Amino acid sequence: MAAALGALLVPLSSWFFAVNRTVTEPYLDEVFHVRQAQVYCHGRFDVWDPKITTPPGLYLLSYAASALERLQEKVGLGHQLLALDCSLTGLRAINAVGLPLLFLAVRSSYFHRAPAAALEYRGVFEHSALNVVLFPPLFFFSALYYTDVWSALSVIASYAFLSKAYRDEYGYWSRTLGLVVLGLVSLMFRQTNIFWITALPAGIVLVKELDCGHQAIRDSMHRKAEGFGDTLYNIAKTSWKMGVIYDPPIRDAWVDVKLLITLGPYLVLAASFAAFIIWNGGVVLGDKSNHVATLHAPQMLYLWPFVAFFSWPMLYPYLLLTPVMLLTWLPVFGALEAVQLFKRSRLLPRLSLAFIAASVACAVIWGNTIVHPFTLADNRHYIFYAFKRLLHPWWVRYAASPIYVLCCWACTQVLGAEPADNQIFAETMHGVSRKIPIPDGQHSARISFALVLVATSLLQLITAPLVEPRYFILPWMFWRMHVPLRIPVWRSEKNSRWSYKTLWEDYDHRLWFETAWLLLVNAVTGYIFLYWGFAWPQEPGKVQRFMW
Repeated sequence: MAAALGALLVPLSSWFFAVNRTVTEPYLDEVFHVRQAQVYCHGRFDVWDPKITTPPGLYLLSYAASALERLQEKVGLGHQLLALDCSLTGLRAINAVGLPLLFLAVRSSYFHRAPAAALEYRGVFEHSALNVVLFPPLFFFSALYYTDVWSALSVIASYAFLSKAYRDEYGYWSRTLGLVVLGLVSLMFRQTNIFWITALPAGIVLVKELDCGHQAIRDSMHRKAEGFGDTLYNIAKTSWKMGVIYDPPIRDAWVDVKLLITLGPYLVLAASFAAFIIWNGGVVLGDKSNHVATLHAPQMLYLWPFVAFFSWPMLYPYLLLTPVMLLTWLPVFGALEAVQLFKRSRLLPRLSLAFIAASVACAVIWGNTIVHPFTLADNRHYIFYAFKRLLHPWWVRYAASPIYVLCCWACTQVLGAEPADNQIFAETMHGVSRKIPIPDGQHSARISFALVLVATSLLQLITAPLVEPRYFILPWMFWRMHVPLRIPVWRSEKNSRWSYKTLWEDYDHRLWFETAWLLLVNAVTGYIFLYWGFAWPQEPGKVQRFMW
């Protein structure tokens, strides 16, 4: 753990000190957050800025940290332990402290889900956890006073506890009390966390409780055995009589009508969300004028290119072979299929399904594209430039629909990747995966988990008219944390010797590509933020900066 944590602290400390040396005044939304936190630090808990739309968790945390700072001064320690006062630097330091804690929470989630024997090879999980917290839209705000870091930390901590509670078979009341307390803490940082602390675990646990039949029956359904899983009727009959849910690993599943039988529980969750919006008059608190809840289905289209851009190192086998697969649909290039490294069914959807999906995407774009006034009014955000090119000329938005479909398919298929045949623990599913249907870090995710993840992301995203990369942080994190990893086998072999060759062949080399890519994106966007400032004509002399 020391190596991974040290690898995080180097870029984190460099970024934090560079920001505080260059940006010496609150920037953009920091103006509201810093002012509110400093009001709390003076004990004025009755004062609230109506422009703030999130709960006061971050400000209360800053108040507690400032109290600790005062205690240090009273005992004569000064700033020797912590410098978390209510100055701008002290407030920003809250998030700099939160990012390593988030790394520990992600690491803990891996360890609570992985097979027990795999923990001997914890370096792979720690490397993956490092990459998760280097995610640029999250890492960027670790040096600014925004709510994103601690919001993500509270959600991931709750999820890690859920995994541990089921793995170690906590009692009902212990499990319930822990989840409720962590959930309430999470809601103090951002109200939309409600979906990740209720809908996601509720869907997962619901599948577990309903899927109580015998393993042999379950296997027969997944093999599509006659009388069990060969027709929709037999699947429904077997599920009803035997208490087994049709929930195959993603790698073995087809996206067809048979999967519709698993959607029932999630429609209930969607209905509960609609009730919440009606009761609250919207999703946000405070200033609702610029955050009116409305149906914005294209958000689920934007999500997949966003994931693919930051995670192409995890997807590159699918992305590189996509042109070859497209050519094999043409009869003249049918001979190429003999040299493919992947089966067609695992790389691209069937042509009919791809056409239907692209058509649906075009219909959604035509009927529900929403451009929030802020999106094209603020050229300090990267999304401004993305939408300028997406909306003009008009046909570009429709031409992007195949990209949405292919990125979605690649992101789904990588969740279904399996370890190599010679990899340890590759033959059977172990540990918590038998107690609760969440991926164990090495084997394919199941259809139920993918559907719950998509449903939860949908609940959070489609009611937000404003498109912001920060809204995609939690969907990306949960997707990325469940991508199966390759466990190194060379370390388990007797008399094996370390070498670059074995490290490349047996270690999940995608992690090295991903680390390099994320560091590069962070370096470029950080440099642009710090040194490519510009001025608006209406605000001469005031530096404007590009940011997520």
